[in-house]
Amino acid sequence: MSDIAATSPEPAYITKLALQRLPFSEVKSAEDFFDGRYIKQRRLLILHLLRSTSTPILLQADTGLGKTTLLQQLQRQTTSDMRFYRWRNNISTLEQYQGMLKALATELASTNDEKSLANLLKERLSHLKKLNITPVLLVDDVQLLSEPEQQLLHSCLSWQDDEQQPILQAVLSMTAETKFNLVSTQWLDLPPLEFIETEAYLLHRLKSAGYQGDSPFPAKEIQYLSKASAGNLARLNALAHQQLLGIKAKTWKRTPKISLGQINWLRWSGGISLAAVIVLILIFQNRINDWISASTASQNTLELPEDISAEDNKLATVVVGDEQEKEAKMLSEREKLEALLAEIPTPASETSSAQEQEKLMPSAEAEQVVVEAEPEEKIEKETPTVPGPEEQIVNNENKTIAPKQVKKLELSILDKVHDTKWILSRPAKHYTFQLMGSWDDKEVDAFIEEHGLTGDVARFTSLRDNKPWHVLIFGVYPSKQAALKASNQWSGAMNNLPTWLRRFDSVQKQIKEKGVKP
Repeated sequence: MSDIAATSPEPAYITKLALQRLPFSEVKSAEDFFDGRYIKQRRLLILHLLRSTSTPILLQADTGLGKTTLLQQLQRQTTSDMRFYRWRNNISTLEQYQGMLKALATELASTNDEKSLANLLKERLSHLKKLNITPVLLVDDVQLLSEPEQQLLHSCLSWQDDEQQPILQAVLSMTAETKFNLVSTQWLDLPPLEFIETEAYLLHRLKSAGYQGDSPFPAKEIQYLSKASAGNLARLNALAHQQLLGIKAKTWKRTPKISLGQINWLRWSGGISLAAVIVLILIFQNRINDWISASTASQNTLELPEDISAEDNKLATVVVGDEQEKEAKMLSEREKLEALLAEIPTPASETSSAQEQEKLMPSAEAEQVVVEAEPEEKIEKETPTVPGPEEQIVNNENKTIAPKQVKKLELSILDKVHDTKWILSRPAKHYTFQLMGSWDDKEVDAFIEEHGLTGDVARFTSLRDNKPWHVLIFGVYPSKQAALKASNQWSGAMNNLPTWLRRFDSVQKQIKEKGVKP
């Protein structure tokens, strides 16, 4: 969720650009649909495949690229040789059959028996195929269907006529990188919006909302919006809404400048390092020479004489009176040699071999540490995870509310929405999100039910252009930071909605000055 904030009842750019409504909201008419290059290519390809093949089409793309909008446009631009039915979620099999019969066969059923209704529907669909009319099911987010709904969809797509040919076609959509094995399909993707189409898309949405004139976005802002959104239409809508409010979610990263002094320092740093190495070599030259001479001496002492017998003869002829003097001389030379050998560093191979021997022979203390460490790892694995706030609430509700009561609450979600009295009782300096506004209050009801809004949800009606304007707000937050932090945790379709943050005093002022009863 982007950091969008405003203190006025409506975004200032709506009046400034003479817009009749938000330009970057949900596409609700054919005029709002942007038929870009890739979008038009996929739309025409889907229509061609529906006419020429009987294999269902699977449209896979990331969230926000326009899969749902494309399916809606197919249904709006229906042709004489095709009839579309939008698959409805969370309804009974009987209701699904009745909806299909009404949309595809333009007929109402007089029976409430599922088997009889299914046979009637097969008969009508087979008749449409004989008239060269293709009935098509449009199933959005097929991965979200429950197991019984998937089984019903599989059963419908397996219906065949007398010639053993499928009597139903389908266009299915789902998010990318999701496995789908329900039926055999032909796969299509939906690429992101190109940079060269970004400006045309934004201007199209503005003109659909009533704007007349050139694009209000400079070339640099177009480049920024295209790069930040990565061609995702939902993200582009939110960023463009921010831009019109005068808020930028991100700024360009500037390349750090290197001054002339830094360049000189880099130039001389290599020479300084080389000079330091030379000075160190000169300082320790004597010690290095001693290491070299000591290693040479050690090599000489390890060599055996060529003629051992000759050495034995020389030792045999030593005079007894000279033995003490020679022995002292040999001891002094041996001490010097040992001192030189002690200064020579131990090779890495010898130290590594010694460490490996120590590893191969662990001491009793090491074994004791390993034995004591095992219970700690076991305790960490067996430590239970603490449920989050939402899980705790669900657990508490399951303990106190019976299933029938939960169903009642779901059915009466609109009854839980607060009114103007509740809004006027909120602290004036607290914040709330305005989710939408509409001339039609039924659109507000549909929005609440579609997103399942509960909790601090309120609505009010005020005059705008001397007509009732229905507004929906959500949440009560003590500060702007708390509100923006909470909005970042919204999930699903709510995360892509253009919203703006308001203080309750501005909402209360709007109600007191222009508020009317709905």
